[in-house]
Amino acid sequence: MLLSWSTSASTLYFNSSEIVEDGTWDWENKGYVIGGGEGNNGKLILKGSSSYNHFFNVGMNGGNGSLTISEYAKNLNANTSFSVGTVSSDNISVNNTIGTLNIKGSDTGAITSLDLNVGSSGLYDWNTKRSSQVTGTLNIVDGAILNVGEPVNYSKNKAYVGAGNTSNTGIINVSGAGSELNLISNAPYLGDLAENGTLYLGYIGKGILNITDSGTFSAGQISASTTLANKDSFSALETPSAIINVSGPGSRLIVRSMMSLAADAIISLQAIDVRLTQKGAGNAVLNIDDYADVIFEGKANTDEDGFENLVSGLFMASNAATSAIVNLNKNGYMTISNSNLSPDEDAIIAGEGYYEFNLNGGTLRVNDCKYCDNKLTTKVNMNVLSESVLEADEHKEMYLNGSLTGQGGIVKSGEGLVALAGSNNYSGGTRVEGGELRSDSNNAFVNKTSYIVNSGRLNLNNHDLIMSHLSGDGGIVDVTAASLNIDQNADSLYAGSFAGTGQIEKNGHSTLYLSGNSKGYKGDFSVTGGSVDSSDALGGNIFINDGTILSAEGYLGKTTVKKGGTLRVGSYFSEKTTPSQLVVDTSLSNAGKIFIAKNGHITKESVGNELLVRGNYVGNDGHIHFNTVLGDDSSLTDRMKITGNSSGTTYVHVNNVGGTGDYTVKGIELVSVDGLSDGIFRQKERIVGGAYDYYLTRGKGADYKNWYLVNTKPDPEPGPEPSPVQPPVPTPVPTPEPDTKPAFRPEGSEYAANLQAANTLFVHRLHDRLGETHYVDALTGEEKVTSMWLRNVGGHTRFKDSSGQLKTQANRYVLQLGGDIAQWSSNGENRFHLGVMGGYGNQKSNTRSGYSGYRADGSVAGYSVGLYGTWLEDNNEKTGGYLDTWMLYSWFNNAVSGQSLSSENYKSKGVTASVEAGYTWKTGEKNKRESYYIQPVAQLTWMGVNADDHRESNGTLVRSRGEGNIQSRLGLRAFIKGHSLVDEGKNRLFEPFVEVNWLHNTKTFTTLMNGTEVKQAGARNLGELKAGVESQLTPNVNLWGNVAQQIGDRGYSDTQAILGVKYLF
Repeated sequence: MLLSWSTSASTLYFNSSEIVEDGTWDWENKGYVIGGGEGNNGKLILKGSSSYNHFFNVGMNGGNGSLTISEYAKNLNANTSFSVGTVSSDNISVNNTIGTLNIKGSDTGAITSLDLNVGSSGLYDWNTKRSSQVTGTLNIVDGAILNVGEPVNYSKNKAYVGAGNTSNTGIINVSGAGSELNLISNAPYLGDLAENGTLYLGYIGKGILNITDSGTFSAGQISASTTLANKDSFSALETPSAIINVSGPGSRLIVRSMMSLAADAIISLQAIDVRLTQKGAGNAVLNIDDYADVIFEGKANTDEDGFENLVSGLFMASNAATSAIVNLNKNGYMTISNSNLSPDEDAIIAGEGYYEFNLNGGTLRVNDCKYCDNKLTTKVNMNVLSESVLEADEHKEMYLNGSLTGQGGIVKSGEGLVALAGSNNYSGGTRVEGGELRSDSNNAFVNKTSYIVNSGRLNLNNHDLIMSHLSGDGGIVDVTAASLNIDQNADSLYAGSFAGTGQIEKNGHSTLYLSGNSKGYKGDFSVTGGSVDSSDALGGNIFINDGTILSAEGYLGKTTVKKGGTLRVGSYFSEKTTPSQLVVDTSLSNAGKIFIAKNGHITKESVGNELLVRGNYVGNDGHIHFNTVLGDDSSLTDRMKITGNSSGTTYVHVNNVGGTGDYTVKGIELVSVDGLSDGIFRQKERIVGGAYDYYLTRGKGADYKNWYLVNTKPDPEPGPEPSPVQPPVPTPVPTPEPDTKPAFRPEGSEYAANLQAANTLFVHRLHDRLGETHYVDALTGEEKVTSMWLRNVGGHTRFKDSSGQLKTQANRYVLQLGGDIAQWSSNGENRFHLGVMGGYGNQKSNTRSGYSGYRADGSVAGYSVGLYGTWLEDNNEKTGGYLDTWMLYSWFNNAVSGQSLSSENYKSKGVTASVEAGYTWKTGEKNKRESYYIQPVAQLTWMGVNADDHRESNGTLVRSRGEGNIQSRLGLRAFIKGHSLVDEGKNRLFEPFVEVNWLHNTKTFTTLMNGTEVKQAGARNLGELKAGVESQLTPNVNLWGNVAQQIGDRGYSDTQAILGVKYLF
């Protein structure tokens, strides 16, 4: 009971120091007040096998006392009680009163004290004005146990800490595993009385309760920071206060019924006593952290009719002048549930005063207790300072109807329900780890924050929500009759599922990865921003809007791809390298793009994806992309299967994945239709594989509903499938033989044309280079040792390929420059020339396919450098034999650009060389100005320019063949040499000529496209007619020009013109 006695001189004070290790403390002779009286000090240690059998006052009436009970010291009297730091109500001490009681160790056994006063004075001491302080400290440590109360009288099960006067301070420390302070009697006939064991903490004075390091404190109820009901006001220095600190793993504060923090409530025998004997005052603080737990057991009291009144919970700041703060700090726990504490039966209530309920990393949870209704409801507002936990286990419910605000986040744990109904505005996000987190008002779930669902259910419950982020390892997001907007700009994975019939809209620039099974979702799912990747199942009505992507495998509900939207078969999250299958239920409407494969690096192993439309397909001018290993009918390919009807128009794109091309008969099936096949699938661009062009076409006969890739020329595009008719006597129509002629790509001829040009652009003859073959300066008779010549060549070539489908024509230009670096004679009659030369040449060509209608363009441009040497037998007579040789090194840049295909660029380089011989006979002369000659000639030219092997962007390997060709030429040249009478004496000579040649090539310029040959045709044997004139305009300048026409078989032709000039220095 609270002290109310006075003291006299007969009171036995012990004001010395002693350690007792055996025997019983002689309180009758030595005293039971340890450190009593003004300015006195006393210290007593009971240890070893000692004992005691009387009550103790430790530190009293201005004294300073310390009592330690440890080891095996035993209590021999059940009437023991402890008062620590006390004064009698009539005592006015000058010195501070200090009392310290230490109970140490489990070997002391469970000590029972009839009552407990720590830092307290009499009930009517509140009017006493003291200048000194009264401080009592109780330390229960190292497994010690102190029980307070009398088994037969629960009214004694009370403790007053910091009670009676504003100058009083009481401190209790319970610390260490096994350490306990219990105010609750366990007598069976007391049952579950809620008033069994009351702690008055800061009752008019200041009270501090510290429970640490696995210590335990239990009480029926706690009244913290209160005063007498008739005490109306306090000065700032007199304000009562109470602080409760519960910290450390295993530390527990157990409250059987109610805790009031600066609140007007105490439980009497029959009911809650509000403002009858006490009221809330001052400031109360409850701190919980570091895995400690404050547990409200939800016990009962019995009223006068014998019925139980369930009273349990937390009451804060009842009056305007009061302050109550609860700090549920990191890893701290508060376990509580409803037990008829307040109006509306809430378990946590607040009055008119200032209060804070701070969730700062701790856990608020619903407990499982005898008299609880497995429910926690409260209307108090809570500050969410850091990520904190709301825990409701299975069959438990928590209803937070106040507002949650702050920078922290909320975590829902346990298998039960937590329902939020306040106007919440916490910014740290929401995480669901189990059970159900439900919105019970429009603003209960915070908009534009992140949500993580790892398990359990996030239930929008008819209330709209905007998320800034969704992720999690599982669970359910329930959007029944609600709208969910996921507006996020960072990629995330949500492994759970969606449920309900509400609307879901994905916005933002990020990718939302979905790996859960949402097949049961029945609402509208719209991809409005960024992308969504589904690796399992996504039900409902799905809309893929402009600029967005949905990649999926497994299952999709009814899907609409709008213009600008993209659907991809295959999940990026699954990281599969093998083919994927996607089932679209009910219908698929396509006005955008569908890729029946993921993008990125595609290999043959990843081809074979399937899009199965389990219903109808509607093409609204949309596009579908397939990957195919182009070859014969059995080629591996992505496919689309439609179990219902097809309608509308769809444009088809096919990407060849390493296919070498081959003959097709029936074709490679891309699309199959089980129902009515009214839809048109139209090839959008060229489809090439190896040397062949492929075409998308309907099947024939029984395969009419389906669509195939063939490399034979298709029939004209059919109209819609006619309605079936049943003629009386059907006449069998024989199935036409398929056209098995493959369509060769025009690019093959372009590669061949480039190789031919690279080998022939700089090929020339002696006359092409030097013009006049026998010339000595007429003025001096001296041989010229320096000269420079320049020739310009323009030509046009036409040829076909070996299949007859491709026609190529090319235009070329060559500029070649050279000059002698040495001239000499070995006998005065013959003549030798040695010179250098270089040149630039280019050719542009194009090929048209008369079979497919496609075209391709090619170009080659490059340079050459080399040497030449010439021997003339008889320079004086202008007759006799000659021998000419040259060698060139050339290098070229080549390009081929096919219609609707990427441009291909590659290199070529190599050596060409020639040996030419001829003999000139003079056949007669008309006069001294005009002579006639014939000149048979033979030439061998080796062509060694080789093109690099090249892999086209579509995967086709291109190899060129024909390098090493030896071209032989046999010809006869007839010319007239002379000048007119007008030019007599002007050193002018003119040599008109005509020449015929036969040319033979040992090799044909050929392109191998994945091993399939495309050959140049008609150039093996050529006939040539050439005519022109060579002239000496001055002793220093020669000018020549000619035109030539070559004709081969199969339409080969070549036309060339040359204009050359030579200057002698």
